[in-house]
Amino acid sequence: MNVEPGRISGARQLFRSDELVVRRVGGFGSAVCYVTFDSYTDNRTLGRPGFGEDYFRRRRIDAIHVLSRNNHWYQYPELPDALAAVAAATAGYDKVIAYGSSMGGFAALQYGAACKAQVGIALSPQYSVDPAIVPFDRRWAKDVARIAFRGDVSPPLPTQYIVYDPCDAYDLPHFELFAARSPTHGIAVPHGGHPVGGYLVETDMLGLLLESIESATLDPVGFTHELRHRRRRSGHYFFVLAQRVPAHRPRQKVALAAMAVQTHEHNPDYHSQLAAALDAAGDYAAAYEVHLRAIAMTADGLYPRHGLLLHHEMQGQYDPALTIADRLIADYPAVLWLPKVRVRLRRKRRHAHWLGRLAHSLYLDPLLDRLPG
Repeated sequence: MNVEPGRISGARQLFRSDELVVRRVGGFGSAVCYVTFDSYTDNRTLGRPGFGEDYFRRRRIDAIHVLSRNNHWYQYPELPDALAAVAAATAGYDKVIAYGSSMGGFAALQYGAACKAQVGIALSPQYSVDPAIVPFDRRWAKDVARIAFRGDVSPPLPTQYIVYDPCDAYDLPHFELFAARSPTHGIAVPHGGHPVGGYLVETDMLGLLLESIESATLDPVGFTHELRHRRRRSGHYFFVLAQRVPAHRPRQKVALAAMAVQTHEHNPDYHSQLAAALDAAGDYAAAYEVHLRAIAMTADGLYPRHGLLLHHEMQGQYDPALTIADRLIADYPAVLWLPKVRVRLRRKRRHAHWLGRLAHSLYLDPLLDRLPG
């Protein structure tokens, strides 16, 4: 393609509203341009990096990143204007690829054609989250309740690749809906979890996937075989297996969570899962130390700190749990479920206090009355 003279390899804003931003990063003169849509996030700012931004910058591949402030699956009145800005910016590229994960995967396949993409790549996408269309999926019910669905149906992309976990009770039917609508290359990743991106990254297969699709040389069967061969390199694989162990097998859950930590010891999510598994097994002392390690490993401490909150709650230690809840609410005011956690803890603390007073009046007071003197 022809590159405008003097274009630097920086970021340029193509569209912005209160809820959406479109940024172009590149000017590298690459033949391929990616259009990425960001995933579900608790970081409600539009200044965060785009999906895959650092990766495409390192490879010197032009990319246009679409980000939303809230988790509304891009259902905004101004969306057509944002997509039109993307389409104008993609003109002249040899190949345009729409790309995203989960919520971003939905948008990549739903709106990729409007961005003039010829190819779509989606990791664990939703076909829709509209309860009228997918009544089986209520994972994000609280967010979905706030969405005014646009009701538009975009033309499908000529070619689309979906990487998904066939063992996931939700992601499998989403894939089947996509496949029934238009020709779809499915890449099944058993126990890849939702989303499957972590598994692909840790096995060094995500870059290979993208590069093979760019060059139209992907062999889905060979790719799947190699991915399975590398699965033990992935902490995410053991993380998902641990998630799927039933509650009545706590020691098996601990063993798999420990394997995830051993495979990728610098991932705070894996440490948090191990700590929670130790809590479930009743090993609170060991769990406490692992919770603290998880918190120390990340600046974004929402989930590790919530794990420590649950650790205290399980032991009836409601005061320290409430202290953590109050701090989390102050640090993450946009996270809608945190105030409900505080309400639950206060209710449990009141109930525990009432039971304590009842036990005292029924058992301890009569006992004290019978003591001599």
